[in-house]
Amino acid sequence: MAKILSQDEVDALLRSHTGGPKAQASSAAAPAAVAERGAPGGAKKAQAQKKVTLYNFRRPDRVSREQMRSLHFMHDRFARNFSSSLSAYLRSITEVNLVSVEQLSYQEFLLSVPEPTCFNAISIKPLEGALALEVNPTLVFPIIDKMLGGPGEPLKNLRTMTDIEQSIFDGILKLILEDLREAWHSIIDLDFKIQAKETSPQLIQIVAPNEVVLLVVFEVKMGGVNGMINLAIPSIILEPVAARFDQEMFTGYKKSGTFDEARLLMESLKKLDMTVAAEIMGTPMSVSEVLKLKAGDLIPLRKRFDAELDLTVDGLPRYKGFMALDANNNRVFQVTQPLLDK
Repeated sequence: MAKILSQDEVDALLRSHTGGPKAQASSAAAPAAVAERGAPGGAKKAQAQKKVTLYNFRRPDRVSREQMRSLHFMHDRFARNFSSSLSAYLRSITEVNLVSVEQLSYQEFLLSVPEPTCFNAISIKPLEGALALEVNPTLVFPIIDKMLGGPGEPLKNLRTMTDIEQSIFDGILKLILEDLREAWHSIIDLDFKIQAKETSPQLIQIVAPNEVVLLVVFEVKMGGVNGMINLAIPSIILEPVAARFDQEMFTGYKKSGTFDEARLLMESLKKLDMTVAAEIMGTPMSVSEVLKLKAGDLIPLRKRFDAELDLTVDGLPRYKGFMALDANNNRVFQVTQPLLDK
């Protein structure tokens, strides 16, 4: 014989079926009460939640945190340098900021960029592979307008660049590659060259769609115009130089490099030209007296011609010595003592 439900049980079933908060509270009340009666700390343990970190097994992280930090510092320096270079090139104040450095698949990167756009494949010899450099059209056309003498206003309706506009914008791309080469110099000397140009990102495949790339995003501000520059670096091409991405190598504080840098600095200083002169102090004269000088006039000196003189280097006294004549009857200076402490 079937059991007849009471009114309270019927109401509880209806509340659980509708998913209301009262049903959830009533359904959780009984186990909580049993746990509370069975064990004093049972309710607290039931309420405790474990911390869970999301991990995508289909797209694992290929670059370590230390390498990501070095890449962030390196491209932040590129942003500052490119901001100065672009301002000088356009003769207009521009600001370039590093927005983010993150890992994602190449297909996700392609879906995030607009179409049409300025999309370039960049070879990086001696490493194998290529980078993807994308400049948003919201930034491309104002820059071209600025280079042609205009105010640098964006287009109302975005379109594909013409061949002439592409040739004009190549100067900006070369400027980007030069500053990238300088930024990567602390890790490895790379030769950045444009390998291919397209307006549709889908037409250039630098890696497989599911391959992990490092997306470096920059924001460029020029007057009232904002635009983005995206640099996609396949993680697979960084594997040969992964060991070089350490903090000491990037910041330039490694002891192995300090001596070489000091040696190069000293060799450069040795090539500098300096003015060396042995001066015999004379009597102060006014401009009018100098203008009145003529052949045969005598100028009194403070020291004898055969007295010990100061040898100056760029106007600063550095040595003491005497004027003399060598075997070929050329006037020379014989050093007797240094004055390096002055």
